[in-house]
Formats: sequence, structure tokens, C-alpha cells
Amino acid sequence: MWERCGAPADFLKFMLLPWEYITGGYFSMILVSLFVAFTYIKYHKAIYPIMIGIAFLPVSVFLFPDQFLNMAFIIVGLVAGVFVIHMLTRQTKEY
Repeated sequence: MWERCGAPADFLKFMLLPWEYITGGYFSMILVSLFVAFTYIKYHKAIYPIMIGIAFLPVSVFLFPDQFLNMAFIIVGLVAGVFVIHMLTRQTKEY
């Protein structure tokens, strides 16, 4: 049974297959998200999660192009919205 399971050919796929099945194919994205969240919670500095995100960016674009583009549009929209709200609320008040 072990010889026909595909472990000798691609052991990484063999080891991750149950986790990919459980998470619907998003195991790598969930793992990186956990790394980013734990790093921010531990150090309370945004530069470390940004560096982790930049390190995993080529991998995520290569492995998940559709999901990456969808999340990229959502994040850009959120950042632009927060910037506009910040501009309208903080920059227009006279202190």
C-alpha cells in the first residue's frame, strides 16, 4: 500500500494532501496567514508581517493566481478606503 500511494514520487504532496483536502486547497494560504498574524501579535510591529508577506508573495502569485488577484483587489480597496477616511477625518480638523 505504501509503495502505490505516491510517497516516493512526491513526498511533499503526499504529506500535505490530507490538509489540502480539509482546507479546500487553501492550506498554504492559511499557513502563511497564521505566520503573519502570530508575528504581528508577538512583536506588535507591522514591518515583520510585511516582510513575511513579501517573502511569500512570489509563491502565492505562482500557486494561487486567481485567489491572489481577488484578495489584491480587496486589500487595495480597503487601503484606499481607509486612506480616504483618514484624509477626510484627520486632515480636515484644525487642532
